[in-house]
Amino acid sequence: MTAASRGRCWGLRLPRPKTFLGIISLQTGTELVAIALLINKATGFYGFLTLLTGFAASALQVTWYTLSVVIIGLLAYLIPHVRKQSPFQNLALAWLYVIDTVAHFAYVSAFATIWYLETVQNAKTSTVEEAVSRRQDGNETGDAMEAVPVVKGNPDAAASMVLVVAFTLLRVYFGLVIMSYARAVLQRYSNEERGTTADEIIANGSSANPFAVGSPLGEGLKGKMGRLMVAVGQGYWLGYREEDEEWARDIGSKFRRSRTRGPD
Repeated sequence: MTAASRGRCWGLRLPRPKTFLGIISLQTGTELVAIALLINKATGFYGFLTLLTGFAASALQVTWYTLSVVIIGLLAYLIPHVRKQSPFQNLALAWLYVIDTVAHFAYVSAFATIWYLETVQNAKTSTVEEAVSRRQDGNETGDAMEAVPVVKGNPDAAASMVLVVAFTLLRVYFGLVIMSYARAVLQRYSNEERGTTADEIIANGSSANPFAVGSPLGEGLKGKMGRLMVAVGQGYWLGYREEDEEWARDIGSKFRRSRTRGPD
């Protein structure tokens, strides 16, 4: 399977929201999600400050706190570009959210596993100690002493797992919103810069890569990074689907008006 075909397959698998929660524009939704992530990372920033005071922390915690500080800095730079519809910065914001979501899931999974194992071990230890105590008091028979302790389920653990799954699904949806907005920005910029008509977009099946060599955004380090980010899932970022036809035919008027007014 070629890289292009892999990109098309990846693009076809992912939903492409057209609004945020069905009532808010993708631009506003992207800003809200990015700001929410910024606030969320503030807790990691405070954790990083505690490290400077000599607070003892595990290697996993140190890594997470440091990553939070880096993400805060990147968000502070990228969020203003959501309203400006800057192609490179919006694509970078989408990838930042995807990477953070994966890192967050791995981090939570690691801590949940450690916490669960410790809970099970403590429950077993408590059960054995209780059995020994009863045996010494003459309240248990020898057969009961030899029985294998049964660890009862923890309702709090089940509730925690439900919350983790719910928040993970919510983050996935938020990620799809940011990715959909970045995709729209990329395609609008590419089609407007090249003067591509709606019929040409439909006929080609995709928009041109705005970071292609020789294009205004394809120069220097940003151009290389842009091509790298687009290359992973190119069918998603630049591909066209039938449900995009109405949007494609509306590109000319909407985007030219926004360019004439300039960024807010």
